[in-house]
Amino acid sequence: MFYTSADAKRNRWFIRQLCEYAEPEGLSLRLCLAEDGFPAGRIPEFVINRSRDAAISRYCEEVLSIPVFNSADVTEITNDKYLTHCFLRSHGLPTADTVSVQEDADAEVLKLPLVAKPADGHGGQGVICLRTDAELSRAVQTMQRPFLLQRMMQPGRDLRVYVLNGEIYAAVLRTSEQDFRSNYSLGGRAELYHPDAAVSEMVQRVQAVLPLDFAGVDFLWTPDGQYVIGEIEDAVGCRMLYALSGLDPAADLIHMIAEKLAGAR
Repeated sequence: MFYTSADAKRNRWFIRQLCEYAEPEGLSLRLCLAEDGFPAGRIPEFVINRSRDAAISRYCEEVLSIPVFNSADVTEITNDKYLTHCFLRSHGLPTADTVSVQEDADAEVLKLPLVAKPADGHGGQGVICLRTDAELSRAVQTMQRPFLLQRMMQPGRDLRVYVLNGEIYAAVLRTSEQDFRSNYSLGGRAELYHPDAAVSEMVQRVQAVLPLDFAGVDFLWTPDGQYVIGEIEDAVGCRMLYALSGLDPAADLIHMIAEKLAGAR
């Protein structure tokens, strides 16, 4: 099981839960830090990669020929927000209008207001709202490239849909009256939400082109109330589910992995 060292510190409890649930399923989990690479002399039966490093997943699939959760494609695509946008658009899935501001390139102008965000960010970190030409100019001059400019959707409101083994596991509506970002980690409110048919259908379309073992699909609303996909979280956090529901994502993730491994033997 791979984490970065920083994420391992923040997720100690969840890591312990995964390890504890593995044993009754006949599995043994060992925490490895992405910075250290694979342990010498051992080839694991499978890997849970929550490091957001696609190279680890590629190594599992292409060199070791072992299953990895999530797949290399999922990790590579979803941890690059512009690649996610282009991939989903190429398959006819709706996303917010987005441009990538690369090195030594002028920002392509979208109509204000806009959201500027790091191409590889998560948890709402580094995301800012641009409402004036002066704010846009300042972002273009100061933000580390590449970064994204995205058309503003309905502020302070989004829907995270948790997907486990290709099926909707749970959904949480996140809202904030103080911040245009609704992230739970930034103080937004959260409540369980029953996805409607439109959300369910879009999740199925995502799954058809990018099979998800365990991930979060984040939906936004356009100003006129239509759904678009904001992003997909590969190493999706579970604090909201533990706080709001009786679900046990660690147990259910391990059980799903055990069933998949048993079916492949």
